[in-house]
Order: sequence, then C-alpha cells, then structure tokens
Amino acid sequence: MISLDALRELESMDGSLKVGLIGAGFMGKGIVEVVESAPAMEVVAVADVEIEKACECFEGINFTNYKEINRLDDARNIVFPKERIVASDYRVVTGLEGLDFIIEATGVPEIGAEVALFCIMSGKRIGMLNVETDCTAGYWFSEFAKRAGVVYTVCTGDEPAAIKELCDFSRTLGFSVVACGKGKNNPLDVSANPDSVSKRAAEKGLNPRILTEFVDGTKTMVELACVANACGLTVDCRNMHGPQAEVDELVHTFCLKEEGGVLEREGVVDYVLGNVAPGVFAVVKHPGNMVNATLRYLKLGEGPCYLLYRPYHLTNIEVPISIAAACLYNRACLQTSTPPTTEVITIAKHDLQRGDNIDCIGGFTVYGGIERSDISRRQNLLPLGIAEGAKLTRDVPKGEPLTFGDVELADSLLLHIRRMQEKHV
Repeated sequence: MISLDALRELESMDGSLKVGLIGAGFMGKGIVEVVESAPAMEVVAVADVEIEKACECFEGINFTNYKEINRLDDARNIVFPKERIVASDYRVVTGLEGLDFIIEATGVPEIGAEVALFCIMSGKRIGMLNVETDCTAGYWFSEFAKRAGVVYTVCTGDEPAAIKELCDFSRTLGFSVVACGKGKNNPLDVSANPDSVSKRAAEKGLNPRILTEFVDGTKTMVELACVANACGLTVDCRNMHGPQAEVDELVHTFCLKEEGGVLEREGVVDYVLGNVAPGVFAVVKHPGNMVNATLRYLKLGEGPCYLLYRPYHLTNIEVPISIAAACLYNRACLQTSTPPTTEVITIAKHDLQRGDNIDCIGGFTVYGGIERSDISRRQNLLPLGIAEGAKLTRDVPKGEPLTFGDVELADSLLLHIRRMQEKHV
C-alpha cells in the first residue's frame, strides 16, 4: 500500500518526484493532469512526435513556462519544476538528468522497447503503459532492470495491474485463482480496421488505430497475456472463451466443466462480454472448511468458487500509484519475473497474399490472439509485437495464425531483444 503520508512529508519539505512522459495522446494528457494533482509529483518533460500535442499537455494544466528542446545540451539550464520541457524526439526525455520516473505511453512496440532500454541503461525508473512491448519482451526487460538496479514496471490503472492486485490479495490469504480477467468494453469484431471505426473514433476523440486495437480484440489479448505472464497463469484455450455473462454469473461460468462451467483447467485468464466492464474479477477457492463457512456466512456464495470483483479500473488516473511505488519503495507494481506462460500471436485479419507487408497493431492486416507459450513455440507462431513490417513469403488465409516460416521479419531493436529473451526461457 502506498503511503500518502510519505508523499505529503516529501511535499512539506518542498520536494517532488519529477516525471517525464513519452506519448501525449489521450492517455498521456490525462497522466499530466492527474500527476499534477497528486501530492509531491510533477510532469516536467513531455515528448511526442507531434510537438503540439506535447504543448497541449502543459497548456491543459494552465502551465505556460515550457520550452521546446531539440538537443540535450539545450536543457542544461532548465530549472525543474519552475520550467518544463517539450520535445518531438523522445530521446531528449530519456537523456535528461534529474528525472525520477519516465512513463512510456505511445503504444508502439518498437518505441516502447527503445525507451525502456535507454531508461534502464541510464539508471532511470521506467513505467510502461505500453503493454504491447511488455507482452513481447517484458521478461527480458524485468531481468535487465534488476541487474541494473532500477525499477521496470507496467503502470497501475489499466486492467493488468488491477487484476494482479486481486490475484495478490487472494493468494496472500491462501486462496487459489481459478480464473481472473476483465470485461471487454466493445463488442468483438476481429475484422475491424481504422476505416470501419473512424466515425466512432472521432466521436470518442481517439486515434482510429487505437480504437481498432480494442474492437478487434487485440488489446484484450495483450492485456491478459501481461497478467498471465506476471502472475504465472495460463489460458484454457487459444484466444480464451470470452463468454457472455453478467457479474453474478462469473463464478458459475469460470469454473471446471464438471462443476458446470467452461474450464478444462484452473489458473487461467479470460474475458467476458456483458455488464462486467469496466470491472475486473478473480474467481477463487480456498481449501479451509472454516474459511468456506465464513465466506458463506458473509454471503459471498455457497462455494466452492467465490468472486472477487472490482467494478472499475481508472486507466491513466491510477498512474501516480506506480510512480510512488517505484520512487519511494523501489517496487514494481507489475512485471514478468519468471519465463512467460503465454504469447500474443499474429492472426490474419483477411486473406493475406505472398508479398504483402504486415502493418501496425490496430491496422488492416492482422489482429492479436493468445496462446500458451509452449504451444506457440512448438508451432513456431509469430509474436505480434515483432510482426510489424514483416513481408509475407506465402499466402495466409483469413483467421489463420502466422508462423515465423510465413514471413521475412523487419529488423528492429525489439526483435533483437526478443531473441535474447528466447535464449533464457
């Protein structure tokens, strides 16, 4: 639990945690606002390839004393936090001295890898909203950060950290996790693309690519792979079950088949369509007779499975928790500390032809699925995080997962890091 008293004490001594942000989209703007409202924290540098978006972050909190910086040398005389920095090159922010924490919020796997690597190499704590990078090589980054003596963490707020909190809570009390997961906010449409969602994206003020990633299910697969890998859980079947269910049906849905549910095994992640969103859940059980009697007395159900349910997640609004945990207690809120148990795989969104190039996550060509890591390795399936820019070497029909043998991969930092991770799992 984060100590509010510790933050207030720091603030009373005119101290503050100085934060840098990379990625000034919808989530980034919200982060600046909430960090500024938290005790003893300030965002002092923002980078975005569209510099006007970085400026809007400070304008949105009525702070005008910021300066555009294009070279690190030009930042030497900046006095934080009275002055702030905006930049179009994220390397300006990763190279700044005096930052306590850097947040990566671009959602682009390759940029996330570069930012994480630069931060760890320069001894800076790094918080990832970029779960796409983490589910591709988070184990390697976690291990590298430990060796470097810095914190690498997925940020609190989005479903992965909220689900992990439920898992940690239940396991601390001796419960086993039968299943945990989230409600999906949008109806599933694996054929969605930026054109088909453009109207809804404009209404919500979102980048169409970002909304596509939600609608086609990729974001759900990415987030639950992150949870599974961090908590040592797995999936019951490829792409999970994703049933239609209401909150009061979860314990009867996510239990073993012999108990009337959908599961072949316990200890899995899954998602649900229905009124669960924007909540997260854990279906748990306990071996103790007295514990079960107490749970029945407390009207949590008749067992053997019980529901822990949090009816909300606050996305970027909870990021200050990660900042405080890392800076005050040297603690990561979520990271993959053991070899990953699941993989986000690449699936053809439509019939792909030899010679086609795979575009970005949330694009027109592919969407993400989830599979057990052992099966993914055995079948040589292509991780989604390294698929962008790859060239098809054969035709792949709609709905089929791509393998390494189907593509010529584009060279990237994340690809090299992923290969290093593979040597240690």
